[in-house]
Amino acid sequence: MKKLSLALIILILSTTVTAISLTVGVYDNKPLSYIEDGEYKGFAVDLIKQIAEEENWSLTFQYDTFTNLMKKIQNSNIDMIIVLGKTKKRELFIKYPSEPFFTNWGVIYSNNHNIDSILDLKNKKVAVLKDDIYFISENGIKRLSEKMNLNIKFYEFNSYSDVINAVKKHICDAGVVNRIYNVNTNDVYKTPVVFLPIEIFFGFSKNISNSIIHRIDSNLNKWKNDNSSIYYTLFQKYIFKESFIPYWIKNTLKITFIVIMVLSINSAIFYFLLKKSTKTLKKKNQELDAYNNELNAINEELEESYNNIENLNFKLIQLIKTMSKLRISSSFDEFYEELLRTAIYLIPEADYGSIIYINSSKNYWKFLSAYGHNFKLLKNISYAAGHVPLEEKIKIVNNNIIENEKIEMDEESYNLLKEASKPIKETMIYEIKLKENQWINFCLDIDKNSNKNFSEESKELLRVFANLARAFWNQKIFYENIKESYINLANKLAFIAEEYDDITGEHIYRVAKYSKFIAEKLNLNKELIEKIYLYAPLHDIGKILVDKSMALSKVT
Repeated sequence: MKKLSLALIILILSTTVTAISLTVGVYDNKPLSYIEDGEYKGFAVDLIKQIAEEENWSLTFQYDTFTNLMKKIQNSNIDMIIVLGKTKKRELFIKYPSEPFFTNWGVIYSNNHNIDSILDLKNKKVAVLKDDIYFISENGIKRLSEKMNLNIKFYEFNSYSDVINAVKKHICDAGVVNRIYNVNTNDVYKTPVVFLPIEIFFGFSKNISNSIIHRIDSNLNKWKNDNSSIYYTLFQKYIFKESFIPYWIKNTLKITFIVIMVLSINSAIFYFLLKKSTKTLKKKNQELDAYNNELNAINEELEESYNNIENLNFKLIQLIKTMSKLRISSSFDEFYEELLRTAIYLIPEADYGSIIYINSSKNYWKFLSAYGHNFKLLKNISYAAGHVPLEEKIKIVNNNIIENEKIEMDEESYNLLKEASKPIKETMIYEIKLKENQWINFCLDIDKNSNKNFSEESKELLRVFANLARAFWNQKIFYENIKESYINLANKLAFIAEEYDDITGEHIYRVAKYSKFIAEKLNLNKELIEKIYLYAPLHDIGKILVDKSMALSKVT
C-alpha cells in the first residue's frame, strides 16, 4: 500500500514539473490580436488558446507595443509573440514554426483621393508602425522608397491605431497597415496601393523547446486540412464576419427546414417513414456540403479575379498618367526617365533598364535614360560598331548581355558599359525603328540572382511603352524642326529691322540680353526665358513697314 501511494505521489509531482507554461506577447493588430473589455481576443489569440487547451499548456498574456515585445522576446523575457512575419534578421533571435496560420499584405490609407500608385507618395509624409515588417523588410515601403528615389518622410508610431489617427489628423499624408486591420474609414480612404504579401506565424523565443513548435505545426496542419475544424470556425468569426449566401441557398435551407419539421412530426406516428426521412436528410446534408465546397471555390475564384482586375486597373492608371506627360515641351531626358521608371514599376520581373538611341549609319549610340545602372558612365558611350537592328521586334537575351556586346563594341565603350552595368540574368529588348538607320532600343533587365523570367503579359506591356517612346521622339523632332524654322525667320526679320537704325548699332541684341536678365530676376522657368531671349529682337519689327529714308532721316 505504501509503495502504491509513493508511486502516485511521484506521478503527480512529475506531471506538475513537466506541465508547460508559456508567456505570450500580444499587441494591437485587430482582428488578429487585441484587448476588448479586458479580455484578450482575436483570430490568432483564440487559435493559440485552442492549441494550449489541446496540449494542456498554461498561457499568460502580456499586452505591450510591438517594439517593446520584440525587445522582450530577444531578451527571453517572454516566450512568444502572437502575430509575426518572418525576416532574416528576426530569425537570428526568433524560432518560427513551419506552418503559417495566415497570409497578409500591406495596404496604404490616405486622407484624400490623390494617391493611386506608390509613385504618388513621392516627397509625402507616411505613418508606419515602428519595426513593422511592411516598413523595415527588404521589400518593405522604406526599401521601395530608396529604390525608386521617392524621398518619403516616415513617421513611426507604436500601434496601427496611432498610424490611422495620424492620417486622419493630417499629421501624415498616408499610412501603412496590414490588409485586414479593422480601420474606421471615416476621414480616410483605402488606396489601390498594395505590396509585400507575407505569411504570418507564431514567433517563439530561441529558448523554447522544438517539441512545442512541433505541436504547433501538427495542430495547425491538421485543422487547416479539415474544413469543419476550429480553425475555419475562428476564421469565419474574425476574418469574414458576414458570409455571402445566395438567395437560392437560403430558399433551399428554408425548404430543408420545413421538410425536417414535417418528418419530425410524422415520425412519432410512422416509424417506417422515420427511417426513410433519415436517409433523405443524410442525402440533403451531403448536397449542402457539396454546395458549400462549391461556394468556397467560387469565392476563391472571385477574389482572384478581383485582384487581377485591381492590378489591371492600376496599370492602366499608370499608363494614362505617363501618356498625359507626353508633351513636346518636355526634354528627352525628363520624358524617357519617367517612361522607364514607370515601365520597371509596372513590369514585375524587371529590376533595371535603359533606353538607347542608335544611328546605325554613323555607328553612334546614346543612352537616353537608365535605371539601376550608372547613367553618368553610360552617357559617355557613343560608339558601338556592328550592332545594327534588322527589323522591329521584341527579343529576349539570356545570360549576361554585357559579354554578348563585347564582340560588337570598341574596347573603350565596352569597358565603360561593363563598369556601369549591374549583373544581368536576362534582358528583354524592343528594337523600335524611327526611320531608316535610326532606332531606339527599349531594354528591361532581370538581376543575375533573380529566379524570375519575363512573361507574355510583360512583353505586351513593353510593346505599349515602346510605342510611347516612338511617339514622343517623332513629336519632339517635329517640334524642334518647327522651332528652329521660327527662330531663323525671327533672326532674319530682326536683322532687317536693324537696317533701319544706323545710330544704335546692335540695339536689338542688347534688348534681348536685357530681357533675358529681367526674366531671370523674375524667376521665370528656363523654357520661357529662352523664348524671351530668342524673340525679344523682334520688338522693332514694325520699322519694316516704314519707308527707310524716313526712318533714317535726322530730326531738325
